[in-house]
Order: sequence, then C-alpha cells, then structure tokens
Amino acid sequence: MSTTKLKLRPDLCFSPCRSEGNVAYLVEDRVDQKFWKIGELEYEVCATIDGSRTLPEIIKVISNTSPLIEAQDNDKTGRVLGWLMNSGLIIESESAGLQPAETSAQPTAPASPAPKIAKPFKVFDPSAIRIPVLSGEDLDRYTQNWKWLFSVPSLCVAVLLWVCALVMVYQKNQDLMSLGQKLFVPGSQWWWLLAWAILKGVHEAGHAIACARVGAKPKGAGVNFMFFAPLPYVDASNLWSVPNKWHRALVGAAGMLFEITLAAIAMIGACTFENPSIRYLCFSIATLGTFTTIAFNGNPLMRYDGYYIFVDLAGRANLWQDAAKAMKTFFAAWLLKDQSITRSSLPLLSYGIASWTSRMLMLGTMGWGIWMTWDGVGLVLVAFFASLWFLLPQLLKIQAMKGQAKPWTWSDAMSRISPKKAGLCIAGICALVICSFLPSPAQIYWPAIVDYVEPSDIRTNAPGFVIDVLVHDGQGVREGDEIVRLTNPTLELEYLAAQSALRSSEEKCSGLRALRKHAELQAEEAILVSLKVHCDILQNKVNSLVLRAPRDGILLARMSHNLIGSFVQEGQSIGLVVDPRQMEIQASIPQYAWDTVSHSVDEVVSIHMASGQSWRGSLLTTLPRTSDSLEWPSLGGIYGGPIAVMITKDANGDEQLKTHTPRLQTRIQFDQNVPTTSLFDFSGTAMMPPPGSLCSVKLLRHNEAVWQTAWRWIKAALAVQLDGQSSV
Repeated sequence: MSTTKLKLRPDLCFSPCRSEGNVAYLVEDRVDQKFWKIGELEYEVCATIDGSRTLPEIIKVISNTSPLIEAQDNDKTGRVLGWLMNSGLIIESESAGLQPAETSAQPTAPASPAPKIAKPFKVFDPSAIRIPVLSGEDLDRYTQNWKWLFSVPSLCVAVLLWVCALVMVYQKNQDLMSLGQKLFVPGSQWWWLLAWAILKGVHEAGHAIACARVGAKPKGAGVNFMFFAPLPYVDASNLWSVPNKWHRALVGAAGMLFEITLAAIAMIGACTFENPSIRYLCFSIATLGTFTTIAFNGNPLMRYDGYYIFVDLAGRANLWQDAAKAMKTFFAAWLLKDQSITRSSLPLLSYGIASWTSRMLMLGTMGWGIWMTWDGVGLVLVAFFASLWFLLPQLLKIQAMKGQAKPWTWSDAMSRISPKKAGLCIAGICALVICSFLPSPAQIYWPAIVDYVEPSDIRTNAPGFVIDVLVHDGQGVREGDEIVRLTNPTLELEYLAAQSALRSSEEKCSGLRALRKHAELQAEEAILVSLKVHCDILQNKVNSLVLRAPRDGILLARMSHNLIGSFVQEGQSIGLVVDPRQMEIQASIPQYAWDTVSHSVDEVVSIHMASGQSWRGSLLTTLPRTSDSLEWPSLGGIYGGPIAVMITKDANGDEQLKTHTPRLQTRIQFDQNVPTTSLFDFSGTAMMPPPGSLCSVKLLRHNEAVWQTAWRWIKAALAVQLDGQSSV
C-alpha cells in the first residue's frame, strides 16, 4: 500500500458555476492555461486532500466524513481519485510526516490499488509559439465598439449575403470551376497562405467581439506562430466562467460565423471582379472559409471550436480525455487476459475511436501537404515534429519510469495477451495482406483531351495581307469554298512581269520560226520553257492567296474576326476544318508507360469526363517518339490542367509549354455504340463531349493491386523530393 502523501497543486484556482441547474466547479490551471469542469463529488474529494494524508487515508476519510460521498460506491471514489491523479491536479506532497498508526489497519471502505500519478512531460513545441501583444483590458476596450456585429440586423445581413453567394455559385458554377482549377497547381500556395492569414484574423476577431457581447473579458491577444506562420490568436479561456451555455456556444461559433460571412463576400467578389489576382484571392478565401472551416473548426472530433461547443452543450467537459482513456482501456481489456479492467460505455468508446482516427487523418494530411509544398525542407519539418510529438514524450516517460517498475520483457508481455485474441489479431493482419492484392480503388488514369479526328489545317502558301474574311469561326464550309482572301502586291507584280516576259518570248519564237533561224529558235524555246515554269509557280502562289476549304466541315479559326489587315507569313496556319461528328481522345502518357501502351493497340479504354460521364474507346496508336512540348495548353498546370509545365521560349521568341519529363501522345477512338453513364444523366444516353474537354483514360485490362498503388505513390513522392521529377 502506498505511503506517498498527496496534495493539490498550489497553482489551481477553484470557482463555483452553475450548469443545467446543478452546482459545478471550474478549476483553472494558471500555469498551463487549462480548465477543468468538475462536479460536487470531485470537489468534495479535492477538499479532502490537504497534503498530510496518503491515498488509503484519503479514501477512509472520504468514506467516513462526507455525506455526499457516503452514498457513492467505493469503486467510483477510487475512479475519481485516479482521474484527478492522471489529470495532474494531484501531486506528491513535499512534506514527509510520520505515517499515522491507522494506515496499517484495513480501511473501512475497500480501496483499489493506488493508481500511478501521471506526471506530464512538457516539451517545448516550436510549432505553436505564442507572443502576447494586447492585454485583456485593451482588447476588451477595442472590441466594445464592434458589439453591434452580433445583433439581429447583422444576422439578417449575413444570411442575405450567404443566399446571394449561393445563387451566384449556382449561376456561374462552370466559371468558378475553371477558376478553381487554376489554384490547385504548383506555385499557388502563396494565394492559400494569404487567404488563410486573412481568414484567421477575421476568425479571432469574431471570438473577441463575441466575448465583448456576452460580457466575458478575454485574457489577451497576440501572434501565434503555427509552423512558423504568424497567425493572430485570442485567449478566451475565461469563457468557462460564463454561466449561460448558449452565450458560451455563441462565442465558440463566432469565429466560424465570421469566416463563412467573409467567404460569402469573397465568393460574390470572385463572381463580380474581372482582375485575375483579385479573383484568385477571393476564390481562395471563399474555399478556405467554407470547406476548411466546417471540416476543422466545426468538427466536434477535433479540439477546435466545434468540440468545445459540443462538449459544453452535452454537459461532458472532459470528453476528450475520457474518450482517449476509454479507448485505451477497451483495447487493453480486449487483448489482455486481465478481466478486471473496466469497460467503458459504447458512445464514449465510439467517440474516442472516431476522434483518434480524425486526428491521425488530419496530421497525415498536414504532413503530406507540408512535404509536397516545401520539398526537402518540408520533409525535415515533418520528421522533426513527428519525433517531437510522438517519439520524444515516450522516451521521456520511459526515462522517468526507470527504477519505479519492473523492467519490461517480451515474455511478460506475451504472457498477458489472450491466445484467442492474439490469433484474431494475426488473422486480421493476414486478411489485410490478402486484401492488398485486390484491385486498388486508385488506378492509373492518364490525362487526356477531346479532339477532332484528323483535322485539316489551312495554311498559306505565300505571304500577304488579309483583305477579306468570307467564313468565320464555327461556320460550316464545303470543299472548295473561299475562306480568306489575301493580297501581295510584290508577288502580283512579279507574276504580271513574268507573263509579259512569257508573251514576249512566245512572239520572238514565232518570228524566229518564220525566218527559219533554227539555232536561235532552239535557244529561245529553252528560255520559253523556263519562263513557263516560273510563270506557273507564280500563278500557283497568286492563286493560293485565296484560301479555300480542303474538305466539308466546320471552320475553327478563333482569330478570324481580327485577321483583316494583318500580315501572315508563308506556311502560317489560319485555322482548321473539322468534321463535328468525328472526335477522338488525345492522351498524354508518361514515358515509363511505353511498354504497356505499345502492346495494347485495339484494347478497350475507359474514358472518364470531368462532368461524370464515362465512355468506352479503343487504343488506336501511340507515337513512338516522346516529346517534352505540350501540344494542348489546357492540359498544363498553369491553365488548370493536371500536367506540371514550364513556360519557355522557342527559337523565334514565342512562348511554349515544356513538361518536366518527356511524354507520349496516344490516340483513342470513341466507341459510340456503348451507352454512357453520368451522375447527372439518368436517361442512359448523352451527347458526345465537346472538343477541348479534359478527361482521364485507363486501360481496362491493366489493374493495379492495392500494394502496387501504395508503392507507386511512395516512389513518386521520393522522386519529387529527391530527384525533382514527377509523372502523371
């Protein structure tokens, strides 16, 4: 039985408060800026601990003296003491008095074994550094003039802004989707960081103004360096002292309400403004202020605003700690032979598992994002903080427990595990291994674009100035129809001079033939032949100044309205003539896939459109030579496409898009006999997708297993970080 004397921490402050008509007590840790909300039973236990009693003595005194605790079972009293110890509210007393005589006797109430006192392991965490800037009095004085933002008229205006933003999103969804695609490309992280900083400033201002509205003076405000990014913060930890739970919920939700309102204003701006930079910033704010606010701040599984609102309204102030303990207890009771471990309630256990899963997903996503955004520096940061949060506390805990417990051995650990449940764990691991050979849900899809089948290019055979455009973009033409007329005075004069020289030579030949001067006639006839050839060449060039349609179809010439008066070089393309009924898929495939596609001609290909439609097609051909020039700009990342590109200059000084690695061009034929499917079309049929639509393609016969997909992702991540290369 333990002889260690216990006492309450001297830096705790107890204050009464009412919760749902019952008396409760607020415990404030002024050192670590933490709060606990305890009931009357916990308060009576704390009142009994004076630093001069051991754990058995405390249980005996509680059972004999307190009318409130007398009605409670001894197990619950032991659990309360254990919770106070594990929460760090009770520490070992520094005074070493004599052990009272009654400690050797059996106490009136059977006491459970003394739980170990959990000493917190504080480690400096550079990921969250707070620098105070404003005191609580100054912040309260500044926010008093903004209390009108929390009023019924302000709420009506906010709701009106939300409705207007939703209407604009519905009306301009295609334009917004195109704008959003341009932000999910390399180099756009600066827009997201700026939007995030603005939103967090508005978020914390919402908390401060709400505190002023309900009369809860905040402790202060300042700058919080989260992962070295400066963000504002407001210390509203005094909120637990507010008796009205709805007022506390209002303060907790104030930041989210401010963010959503700002996001609505930003969405209206993204739909209204024309400046691209302003639209990008507005769209970033609107995206972060809605999806991330709901997913993180409003999520009750994470210890953000939504969690504190949930636990306050549910009346379970220590839900996070209790759920974590319930989860550990459940798995220990399930796996070990010890049947004395108490099982927790199903709702508490479910919350613990859900919160742990959500936390791991968030940390994994943040780590992956930091790694991908900041390359090698991000990888070092992820490894550093993972060690700081997970590895270092365990090492410190093991170091502190040395000499206090029997050394851990594998034989002892295995003897405590139930053989039946150990077999279930092994079976589960085997099942996971077997499942890793199943087809992966994340198969390889290559980026592609819808294009016309063998479009006919219209090019000039001679330079000239455009004097007339007879057919414009999108209009139909028949073979031989005139499309554009050019003029070239120099060429036309040269042709007239060649005709005059040809006629003069013909007349001279006729005269020499009449005079029977055979030698001179033979020489002149040779000159005449060369003049005819030259004249025919010039005539063809003059005739080519009138550009005609090479086939029946539709003219594609986006700049046709601006051609008049412009000068075009010889060989310059004016436009294309296409058959609108014949389209195919042009896919851009990584170089490493050459062996796969080269042996897959005529195989079935799955085509997935961004709109949700899916088609079937067949692989026609793949160019055997790779190219690092991107033929279709809409596939490039800077234009919202999935392929990372660089803008370079060619020999003529024109801009061109270069991919980081060479890629293959593949043609895929649509199979129009296969019914299409769509998330929004229930008729079973759909129109052919318009040209220029982005899509993704996949060979149906080639399926990756789960483990292959995981290994491919790992190799791709390592290639990005170590080699600076990537493949899509």
